[in-house]
This record gives sequence, C-alpha cells and structure tokens, in this order.
Amino acid sequence: MHTRWLAGRAFTAVGGLLVMAGVFAGTGSAAASAASCQAWTGAQPPSPGTREDFLSGVAVLSPCDVWAAGFDLSGGAYQTLIEHWNGFSWAQVDSPDPGSGNNFFNSVRAASASSVWAVGSASDGTSSKTLIEHWNGTVWNTVPSPSPGNAFNELYGVRVVSANDAWAVGDYADGGTCRKTLVLHWNGATWQQVASLDPGGTGNDNDLFAVAATSHSDAWAVGEIITSTGIQTLTLHWNGAAWQQVASPNPGTTSELFGVGATSAANAWAVGEVTAGTSEQTLVLHWNGSNWARVASPNPGGPAKDNILDGVAATSTSSAWTVGSYETGTGQSNIILHWNGRTWAQVATPGPGTSNGLSGVAATSASNAWAVGFFKTSGPEQALALHCC
Repeated sequence: MHTRWLAGRAFTAVGGLLVMAGVFAGTGSAAASAASCQAWTGAQPPSPGTREDFLSGVAVLSPCDVWAAGFDLSGGAYQTLIEHWNGFSWAQVDSPDPGSGNNFFNSVRAASASSVWAVGSASDGTSSKTLIEHWNGTVWNTVPSPSPGNAFNELYGVRVVSANDAWAVGDYADGGTCRKTLVLHWNGATWQQVASLDPGGTGNDNDLFAVAATSHSDAWAVGEIITSTGIQTLTLHWNGAAWQQVASPNPGTTSELFGVGATSAANAWAVGEVTAGTSEQTLVLHWNGSNWARVASPNPGGPAKDNILDGVAATSTSSAWTVGSYETGTGQSNIILHWNGRTWAQVATPGPGTSNGLSGVAATSASNAWAVGFFKTSGPEQALALHCC
C-alpha cells in the first residue's frame, strides 16, 4: 500500500478537528466566480467496512455519473471498495478481490460510461501483484497486468486518453532491493510494461504516484527519488516514443509529488509536500510548456504544522483544484485549494467527523468537481465524498 496512505493514518491517529456535516471548516477564501462552483457540500457514500473505509480516487464523467475507488476493512485483510454516484445518491458496486491477502484501489479513471479503470494492488500475504479492474457498463472484472517484481508491485495512478490508450504507474521491487518505477500502457487489448527511468539508480527508491495525459504523445508521471541524503521530486514525460526525465524543483531536503493534472502540452500541475524546518508544507509546481516552476500555495495549518497535497485536477488555464490535509494541533482537517488563473486560494470545506483527509479530486469543469477521502468520529474511518457545483 502507498506509503502516503500509511502516513495519513499515522497522522490521523494523533487526533483531528472536524466540524459536523454541512458546516464549513477552514479560514481561506471561498469566493468563486460565476463560472466556478459556488460551494463544496457533502454527499456521503456507503462505508461497508466495520473497521475502516477509505476512498483514494475519483472519476467524474458527468453530474450524474461519478465513480470512487478505495478500500475497506472488516476482517483481517483490506478489500477493494467501489462506489458510484447516479446524480442522487452513492451506492456500493461489487468488485473482485483476487488476492488472498490485502486488496487495494489507489486510483480510478473513466473513458466512458461503459469503460472505467481502477488500479492498485493485491497480495497473498507474502508478496503483492498489480491489480487492474475494468467496468464494462455492467460488472467490474479483473484484467491481467504485468507484475515485474517478485516481492512487491503496486499501481498508484491511472489516466485514460481513449478506449485504446491508457496509462498506469507505480513501483515494484524484488526481495531485498530498492523500488523501481513501473509504467504500464493499455493499447485496447492488453496492458503491457513500458520502459521507464529510475534516475535515483538501483541503490535508491524510485516511485511514481500519479499520471496525467492529454494526448497519445503527451503524458506526465510524477513521484519521488529517495536517497540517503533526502527525497527529491521525480517528473517523467512521455513524448509519444519514450519516457524522459524532466528537471523539477526540489526546494527542501524532502520534496515529494503525489498528484499531477494537465489540460495541454503547455499547462500541467504537480502537487505534494516539501519539508520546511520540522514540518511539511504544501508544494505546487506548474509546467508552462518549457519548465517546471514552484507556485506559491497556502498552508492552512501554518508553518509549524504539517500540510500535504495529494491530488490535483485542472480543467483550464484559469481553473484547477488541489486537495489534501493539514494538521490542526489536535488532529487533521481537509485542504481544498483553487487556482483562478492568478493565485491559489484556500476554499471553505465541509467535514462530517472529528478528523478529515482528502486524497483524490476530479473535475469536468470549473463548476463540477468531486473530492474523496475519509472522515472519522469516535468510531472507525469512513468514506468521504465532497461535491462542488
């Protein structure tokens, strides 16, 4: 399972400050233009797990067709969790759990109402394999996918360009070795591994956590390189023929990228966190067609508290959303930031429990966006979905 989910759980265990459903938390600007959604509201999906529920990714096709994917826990192992929004309510949809151990979904994306992909991992208790499942309009089915590592394989991000062009990214490792980047491509018939780069070398961990694509010759994959001296951002670009590393800022000894979104070859966003002193602060990078540059972003928890961004969705040069969570001092609360073409600003965010965290966001326009994650009261963590319209 993705280390940032584990980090999120440890972060949550400290405690959290959330408000009741329907009440807005946060102190940032909530102003929105006429072209943007006016407010974020809660529309809670089922939480079938008796011990834990978590939504890690979301795909938006239309106001009446939204998918969310994650995992839940009732017994001794995690199981895949798929939820669907039909315009009025959320409902759980059955999904296979091929692993005898833990089964996770980390990301979901859609080509059409009858073609949706979810990716993650499935384990037998001693090793894990990549997990890819497909919705054909009727049922979710497991689709064969490469697992080059003999000990560990996991997919964290998926993006769909068309029915015969999709990408999935993650990492893999053999027993006792460092992690290597993993890139898979769907050609309309099979998932195949595509050669990718490990700039940190075989003696260091190389991880890809998210992918975005605007065409068959323009895709981005982002993550991190972990060395003995720190953690650096990793940005790889697909030009239609090969994946190539592109330089990206590393403003701290720890700089990581967890999400990426793009609207064109000259407009892409990558988000994550950077360590400043003893705390983690939000990190936002922008691609202008020539280079990646850091863009100022709010830290609602302040300079002494942890602030992390996990997902980003862009719909134009003047509208993008990024989500995550921040430490309040007594717990954790949601972060939602909006780009209006000039600056990133915090947006007021509802929270239904005593602790909140957002991990994924998707949007079809500036006036239709969804974010997912979890919330917690005195009981187990439950699935959380927020809508802006």
